[in-house]
Amino acid sequence: MPESHSPFSKPCVIVVSGSVGSGKSTISTALSKILGDAPILIFDHYGQYVEWPEDMEGWINAGADPTHIRVPKLREDLHSLLEGRAISDPQNGNVLSPSRYILLEEPSGRERQEIKEYIDLVVFIDVPQDVCVTRMIARVMDMNVWNSKGSFQGETREDIVRQLEAVASWITQYQQARPMYIQVSRIVKVNADIVVDGLKDVNGITTDIMSLMKDKQGKLDPPG
Repeated sequence: MPESHSPFSKPCVIVVSGSVGSGKSTISTALSKILGDAPILIFDHYGQYVEWPEDMEGWINAGADPTHIRVPKLREDLHSLLEGRAISDPQNGNVLSPSRYILLEEPSGRERQEIKEYIDLVVFIDVPQDVCVTRMIARVMDMNVWNSKGSFQGETREDIVRQLEAVASWITQYQQARPMYIQVSRIVKVNADIVVDGLKDVNGITTDIMSLMKDKQGKLDPPG
């Protein structure tokens, strides 16, 4: 790794990984607070920069090797943080400043070759695929209405159509990408340093992660 100009001796890069809908963003945000407002790099915020394999169907059929997914901009930003330079989140423009810990919300764990050398620890949020799917459907629907009334009776036609279209769009996308989600998650889980039960509440998950991190004394020495 190039010499760091950061005020910290060696920033520690922690990947939070898991299938879509596993709660990566929620857990990353909670860990960031525990680790002193650590910056969070989010793979999904780099969508316009992702270089997918040209033959997606062939790639998935061959095992969906994450090595063939490239995001040079994310690698560049991660490298900048490691060298002590602030960056801007490509989606919302928020400034991310260097810190002793850097969190990377990355579904591929350390399996992508272009960032593997920078990663110190991979945390996998283990959630059954059916739970992930129901969470994603709930995310694109107005569940507040359902939870309060147990019905969509009285909602406008426009609102109902909007929600149905959002659900149909996500289901279509998921059906196409399902083999990729399953295969990549399987690979990442096997090679992760820490696997936690993603069905616990946020406090339970973060407590497990911090406890297991302390057991990895050769990799990092988290506070508290």
